[in-house]
This record gives sequence, C-alpha cells and structure tokens, in this order.
Amino acid sequence: MAGFMEKMVLGMTISQLVTNIIIAAILIGMGIAIGFLVKYLLNRVLEKADFKNSQKSFMGLFVSVVRWSIYILFLNFALIRLGIPQFTDWLTNILVVIPALFGALILIGVGFAIASYLKEVIEDSRISGWKVLSEILFIFVNYIFIVFAFKTAFISLDSGTVNVLVVIITAALAAGFAIWYVRK
Repeated sequence: MAGFMEKMVLGMTISQLVTNIIIAAILIGMGIAIGFLVKYLLNRVLEKADFKNSQKSFMGLFVSVVRWSIYILFLNFALIRLGIPQFTDWLTNILVVIPALFGALILIGVGFAIASYLKEVIEDSRISGWKVLSEILFIFVNYIFIVFAFKTAFISLDSGTVNVLVVIITAALAAGFAIWYVRK
C-alpha cells in the first residue's frame, strides 16, 4: 500500500506538488517585490527628469507596463513550476502581446511627433498650397506609422491576417472620413 506522500496528483507525488506550490508562491512573492522595486526606481529616475505633463502621463504608462510585465513574467515562472501547461501557454501569449502593444504605442507617438514636425516645416515655408500639403503630409505620415503600429501590435498573428486587418481598418477610416467631410 502506497504511503500518503507517494500518491500521484497531476502526475506528481504529493511531496513534489507541495514543494512546487511553495516554490511557486516564492516566485510570485519575488515578482511582486521586484515589480515594486522597479516601479520605485523608475519613478525616482523620472522625478529627476524634467517632463511636460503629457510626457509624465506617457512615462507613467511605461512604468505600469514594465511593472505588470514583471508580475506576469513571475506568475508565468510559478505556473511553469506547478506544471499546468494550459495556464503557461495562455500567459506566454500575454507576455508576447504586452511589449508588442507598448511598441505600437511608441510607434504612434513617434509618428505623430514626426508628422507634427513636418507639418510645421511646410507651414513655415509658405510655399504655394502649403495648407493642403501640410495636412496631407501630416495624415500620410501618421497613417504609415499607424500601419506599422498595427503590424507590431498584432505580431502574434500571421502577416496575412494582419494585412487583411489593416485593409479593413483603412477602409473603415477612409469611409468615416469621407462621411465626415461630406457632412461638414
């Protein structure tokens, strides 16, 4: 007759399962502690930097994304240790999406900054048709960066699906813009 500690649960003995639960709890605790430490250190660094209000909001978003990525990473380590593949696969997919979404936000911000700069350059030049040209260039540059942002955000999907999504979203935006312009 098998002893209490030799019974199998989830393909492990009870003692292995208890050990894995304890290690998983330690990993989660470490993740929380490291997440708070990183948040504290990043906030200290950002306090010393002189940012405008809009930049402070963006940096706050950055700190939150980094902190939660650490939490999810250590939760993933804990689930791997427990040996529950359904949760591990799900969390791995989340870990791919979070940095991709953050990268997409950065691309949109950079695109907007470049588009705004180019718009100002054209407006300052006062060449013939500068108003229309500056608006077209502004929209075009933003559009290009938004397309790259979509491709970055949906990096976990195959490129064919992403291209179809980009075409659908572009068509919807163009239709919405056309309706708005006609009613204006």
